[in-house]
Amino acid sequence: MKSNKYSLEDVSDFWEKFSCGEIYASGSSPLENFKNETLARYQLEPYIKDFAEFPSYKDLDVLEIGVGMGSDHSSIASESPKSLHGIDLTPRSIQKTKERFSLFQLKSDLTVDNAEDLSFEDNSFDAVYSWGTLHHSPNTKKCFEEVHRVLRPGGIAKIMIYYKYSSTGFILWLRYGLLSFRPLRSLDDIFANHLESPGTKAYSFKEARELTKNFSDVNFQVQVSHADTFEGEVGQRHQGFLLKIAKNFYPKKLVRFIGKYIPIGLFFLITIKK
Repeated sequence: MKSNKYSLEDVSDFWEKFSCGEIYASGSSPLENFKNETLARYQLEPYIKDFAEFPSYKDLDVLEIGVGMGSDHSSIASESPKSLHGIDLTPRSIQKTKERFSLFQLKSDLTVDNAEDLSFEDNSFDAVYSWGTLHHSPNTKKCFEEVHRVLRPGGIAKIMIYYKYSSTGFILWLRYGLLSFRPLRSLDDIFANHLESPGTKAYSFKEARELTKNFSDVNFQVQVSHADTFEGEVGQRHQGFLLKIAKNFYPKKLVRFIGKYIPIGLFFLITIKK
């Protein structure tokens, strides 16, 4: 499944420059920075809260893989889990999240770690949460195997990865396939080279079923995202005249409407039970 020429170091170097969501962290103080980042995150992605079901983590042993700026991690911590661990591949994200938790007086064990080889014993957690992280790893299949390993029997994982046949994928193909006179270029190659960190992947339903085959219960949902509708600070790697046109004239409401009935969103929401 999906070979990847990029390494963990390539991925780490990309995200160490700027943590996911950091572009929204603007304010007159560190406290305001974190508040504004969280506000922007949940305004752009309100479906995160419905999917994550943060209150369900109360009194559970919880692991988040890929804490980023720590918004979701603080939402979990606020629900009083029995224990909370957060990992990220980059020291930058761990430091940012530690700063947030210190300011908001929240508790978590935050460490740099590798999702392909987690530093936890088997059957350590009741719940694992990961939003938009595992598709960046060179070996996403190994990440899912690690999630299965550290979950206790009956434990639940909620994971978002990217969906291949999304409107975002189609737009990227138009730009870097058709308009670049390479119409036969694969979506795998386009995602790996033109969406976020080097080697980023997106998955079909068939490929996602292969990733989750070790779990006893699996639920898939495809969500239209702000990337599909050119909202927020999407497209930072693709500045230019075409992007400006798309942001002004793209049929956002139509895309959202179609997405209610046909899976065209970028976000692949996966709930799995061990």
